[in-house]
Amino acid sequence: MTALAQPKAPETKEDRRLRILACARQLMGEGGFEGLSLRKLAAAAQVTVPTIYNLIGGKDQILFAFSGELIKGIERALEKIDEDRPLEKAEAVVIVATGEIEKDPDFHRAALLAGHYFDRSDIAHQKWRALGRRAATMQENAARAAQKIGLMEGNISARLLGDQIFRNYQSASSDWAHRRISLEEFRHIALLGVYLYFSADATPEFRKVLAKKINALETN
Repeated sequence: MTALAQPKAPETKEDRRLRILACARQLMGEGGFEGLSLRKLAAAAQVTVPTIYNLIGGKDQILFAFSGELIKGIERALEKIDEDRPLEKAEAVVIVATGEIEKDPDFHRAALLAGHYFDRSDIAHQKWRALGRRAATMQENAARAAQKIGLMEGNISARLLGDQIFRNYQSASSDWAHRRISLEEFRHIALLGVYLYFSADATPEFRKVLAKKINALETN
């Protein structure tokens, strides 16, 4: 006797939210952030425009959702690295982020270009700045951990080092998004920023480690 088919579970709000984001990602990859109209998105995701607003919000909230998920993914990766390996944590921020970009460059280029626009405007400025602060804090925490275990002197504040490393990353991401450099060059510049800013406060022995990292980057 043939087993009866199990009834399909009813779709949840989270199911619809994830489908909307998946469709938004595809539309952004194909036509940039400008090509992401809520009407097109509603048709692609088989929902109504009010449903998009209820579950996520407008276009800016969709972009924030994507950026937040990327940051969460990096944070999860950092949790797997021991606190006594701060340089590895700092490197992982760059490696994980650029690794995600490599999986879907068209989408991430669109997201970065839109993000840089928001960063320069008053649109949702506070929330966008908060996301940037969260990203910079990852490098700040790595610098603070290095100071705590004696790899760095503590003469320069960890927050300042984290902010500058993040600004260097942002500059490289902008150059990549505008097609001025390759993704490999983006990763190279971002890692170089980590090593150089860490070197500014490093102990003599740790500075030697960082110098080797810098020289290895330059010869590859």
